Amino acid sequence: MSSSDTKNSNEGEKTVILLKKTCPYCDKSYQSNQKAVNHIATTHKKKVERLFSGNRNFGVYNQTNVQKYERLGYTIVVQFGCVSCKEAFVMKKELEKHCDLKHVVTSQPEIGYLKYFD
Repeated sequence: MSSSDTKNSNEGEKTVILLKKTCPYCDKSYQSNQKAVNHIATTHKKKVERLFSGNRNFGVYNQTNVQKYERLGYTIVVQFGCVSCKEAFVMKKELEKHCDLKHVVTSQPEIGYLKYFD
């Protein structure tokens, strides 16, 4: 984590931003952005573009990081990270709206429903 991940307030209080890795459409958590993209495609039938550019200067929200920053006296701010463009949002609903407007390439048809014409 870089120094841009943390902030110091006027009173000397330190703050760190940790990102939750959850699906924008449900409460499923994932370990990587690619797993999230795969989950969104198979479960929610949406194809999300992957943009590999961008530099997210946030830590990951997990028990280890929470304990570490609490021990160091930091105030922890939790945000939701976009799987495509590295933007972060305070509310999960904002993340869902962002993904739908900016990154959903196609809504995939239901799998298993094929029509045959004679």
